[in-house]
Amino acid sequence: MMIGNGENTLICEKDTYGTFFDDATSETSLLNNDNYSRVMGKMSGSVVINVKRPVYQLDDLHDGNTNGDVDLEATAKRKKVSKLKWSDVKTVVPAIDWLFTNYNWSEDFFKDFVAGFTVAVLNIPQGMAYAMLGNVDPTVGLYMAIMPVIVYSLLGTSRHVSMGSFSVVCLMTGKVVSTYANANANYINADINADATAGTMVDQAVSLQPHDAAAVYTSIEVATAVTLMVGLIQILMYVFRLGVVCTILSETLVSGFTAGAAVHVVTSQMKELLGVKIDNHNGLFQIVLTYYDIGNRIRDVNFATITVSFVTVFLLLSYNTHLKAFINKRLFMPVPIELITIVIGTTLFQFTTFSEDYQIKLIGEIERGLPDFKPPPVNLLMSVITESVIIAIVAYSITMSMALLFSEKLKYTIDTNQELLAQGVGNVFGSFFSCLPFAASLSRSATQQTVGGRTQMASIVSAGLLVAVVLWIGHLFQPLPRCVLASITIVALKDILLQVRDVVRVWRTSKADAAIWIATYATVVLVEIDVGLLAGVIVSLFFVFSRGIGTGVVVLGRIPDTDLYVDMDRYRRAVEVPRVRIVHYSGSLNVTNRNVFREKVHGVLSRYDGQLAPITISINSGKETVVRAQCVVFDLSGMHYVDSSGLTMFARLVDQLNEAGLLVYVAAVSGNVYDCMRARQLGSVQFFPSVHDAVEYYNNLEELRA
Repeated sequence: MMIGNGENTLICEKDTYGTFFDDATSETSLLNNDNYSRVMGKMSGSVVINVKRPVYQLDDLHDGNTNGDVDLEATAKRKKVSKLKWSDVKTVVPAIDWLFTNYNWSEDFFKDFVAGFTVAVLNIPQGMAYAMLGNVDPTVGLYMAIMPVIVYSLLGTSRHVSMGSFSVVCLMTGKVVSTYANANANYINADINADATAGTMVDQAVSLQPHDAAAVYTSIEVATAVTLMVGLIQILMYVFRLGVVCTILSETLVSGFTAGAAVHVVTSQMKELLGVKIDNHNGLFQIVLTYYDIGNRIRDVNFATITVSFVTVFLLLSYNTHLKAFINKRLFMPVPIELITIVIGTTLFQFTTFSEDYQIKLIGEIERGLPDFKPPPVNLLMSVITESVIIAIVAYSITMSMALLFSEKLKYTIDTNQELLAQGVGNVFGSFFSCLPFAASLSRSATQQTVGGRTQMASIVSAGLLVAVVLWIGHLFQPLPRCVLASITIVALKDILLQVRDVVRVWRTSKADAAIWIATYATVVLVEIDVGLLAGVIVSLFFVFSRGIGTGVVVLGRIPDTDLYVDMDRYRRAVEVPRVRIVHYSGSLNVTNRNVFREKVHGVLSRYDGQLAPITISINSGKETVVRAQCVVFDLSGMHYVDSSGLTMFARLVDQLNEAGLLVYVAAVSGNVYDCMRARQLGSVQFFPSVHDAVEYYNNLEELRA
């Protein structure tokens, strides 16, 4: 290491260590070894880097601007908003790029067609079953796989997610439907024997309602109002670039939430599986109360319905457990066992009198054709806004978890904000065509990717095939027992229900993540779905907040004859620079952790005995800190944010050190933090681009003084 007195120039030989400086087999410097180059050459191709440059302060790095002021005019020019370009249009509508420019029709279309056909087949049973969770007609689940899916295919950035009905989202929507539709339109589902009676009930309903709320809302009207509000919320989130919201819901939280919500789904289907009437419960312990009612009415169950449910669940589970993997290996596409089950059930009850003889509840009338264009009731929008916000976030987060999974696996990028636009516009469009809020299905998405789907062309093919089903085939499923669809739903949720086993693995990995999982799952099951989601977010933010308060402050030492500065507690080869105490800080500095930062800095300043006489520093708490150094270098490369309170605390600390006669240098600070500190004018602090510049600058001063 050589330092030029005239030009303030340094030459350093830097060894490109991997984990080599953990080796403490010899106290002799590696650079003193004659065979160093040969040895390092054999060890993963390491080399010696020679660097020759002046010692810089941060102000010296501004081109022709020694006072460090930022060229605001140049910055404004760089940030000048450009005119709308064709590339911006392709960003908003990604289908323009992949469909009309990069799509390989000869190779990709066949694979997308097979995947689309497979997903369409899966959509028939799942759509009809999940629509029942939303307290609407089964055909609504098929509409959800047509109208909004086409919009998402054009605007979305994920190539493999299968959008449409999803059990958790449909269940959450169904709870809103049951709240508002049943409150205003109980007579709709009642048995009305005379038109006069019906007219009387309508008159009573109108007379009991306020003038501005006299309309009576059906289930599908409430559902479409929720869908419209969900879409508007997601579009608003897109406008404010809130795609980052998906990062708030971690994988652990989503796992606990979906596992708990699956319990609600299963519980909601018990009345169909058992053929017994069960009262609806809301709020605290609603699941417990539901099963309590089932116990009290166990004598009223329909044993014929139970038999059909048991046979359906048994056959589906047996196939999925023992035959599915074996058969799928020998076929180019999965066997649609759910659709086969529906066809068998429909045929059996179409040509027999079992349903009449044993009072087995059937699906009933299914309308033929596509839904009519009908605007949702706007008067309901503000009434359902709270529930819609939660549904919007849940639907988006579940979809993004699947989209990110496929993008990481298959090496392509996802635009989180564009996904908000795609789902929001899809929901708004779907609300005018009798659709519930849609989301990505875990099972269908995995199938679409496994079968070989390449792009969202698979979803377009699926939607086209389902149009034919709705027009000409859907009404044939009218004789199907509702318990068969309930059984399909429960079997489809098997893997999600078994996520409860993940808590053991999560506990071994991270106690904090396990606490998040347990809190979310328990609150969802024992209280309510939306409350459980809120509880999970609060617990997650608590751990993030608590970890943010626990700042990381360590003392750095230097690897001899290099410009590497590392944690002295971690690396035994590191030695402290004489007369210099290097303090590394990682994390933000704000009102929540400023006092912790101060205490930790005071603690590390008094460590590591040196040859100098001690310097006593008074601190605010009345205590005193003894420092054996003449210069303190703060390595702030890990500080990404500082607020006014944190900056005030740092300024006081600098003043204390200056009053005690210590020089204070700040090194490797980020641009935004540097601007804040320069605006505050922190005493006699000098700023350097690296720790090595600060150390060499101080050493050069000492040589000049000598």
